[in-house]
Amino acid sequence: MNRFIRWNILWIAAALFVATGCKQNPGKRDTSVLRLPLPAVTVTTPVKENKTIYTTFQAVSRYLQSVNFRARTSGVVTTVFVSPGDEIKIHQPLFIIKPMEMSALEGAGALSDNLLNSRDTIFSDQPAFTNQVLVQQGDYVQPGSLLAVAFKENSLAAVTYVPFSEVPLIKKNSLCTVEIPGKHNVSSYFQKQLFLADNITQTQPYVVPLPPKLKIAGDMNLLVKFKVKEIRDGIFLPRKAILTNEEETSFWIMKMVNDTTAVKIPVTLGWQGKKQFQILSNQIGITDKVITEGAYGLPDTAYVKTAK
Repeated sequence: MNRFIRWNILWIAAALFVATGCKQNPGKRDTSVLRLPLPAVTVTTPVKENKTIYTTFQAVSRYLQSVNFRARTSGVVTTVFVSPGDEIKIHQPLFIIKPMEMSALEGAGALSDNLLNSRDTIFSDQPAFTNQVLVQQGDYVQPGSLLAVAFKENSLAAVTYVPFSEVPLIKKNSLCTVEIPGKHNVSSYFQKQLFLADNITQTQPYVVPLPPKLKIAGDMNLLVKFKVKEIRDGIFLPRKAILTNEEETSFWIMKMVNDTTAVKIPVTLGWQGKKQFQILSNQIGITDKVITEGAYGLPDTAYVKTAK
């Protein structure tokens, strides 16, 4: 009897379980335990603007022409009027040399008025800047002895070093701007190419003339700024919005197509700056939303949550 009662209880419990299960919607499942949080991303919109693209090259100030001042007679240097770095004006006296004959007669007490006036004064025949003074008072010199070396004032230039990859951009007389530390920028042009390419730094030197009125020292570090091109109505995105493969042979962005869905869009790049890239693809407009942070590793189509 007890066994019969136990079996009846089990059958009733089974029937109740089946009846309860049949009342649920078989097409609806509770997936809350399977739902993962959406990755958070930051988005931006492209900007359309005009840009003037410049590049800069390292440069050094140089005086490209020098002038030598030499003795015209044998004698002793009695006076030196200049020092290295001095500005020399035209017709300025530089040295006085007492001829040997005058020294000999002076010792014998037989100087005449003509010999007293025979001291040889060396004058500058052009504006210049003294680079080296090679004699001092009391030195003996002979005809042709080098007394000083000066830079010609009108030979000042910036020698700029252009990477081989950018040499095709430079044409003769191309305009540029020279940035001089502590002074105003100077407008100039690429005058000529020097045939002394540097294979170590992979650069080609060019001469960019500078006005003599600058009066700056040689071997000063300068920058030459050169306009590469003008971009009109270009579309630009932040650099961090651009994704690429390991070889950097293809580029793409993740574009939002609705509030939660982003899709991969291949793009072609134009100008590439430090913070911005130009986008040449016509699939991108200034009203589109593009992921700037959180796009790395997303599949071609991804469900995301936009960070507030």
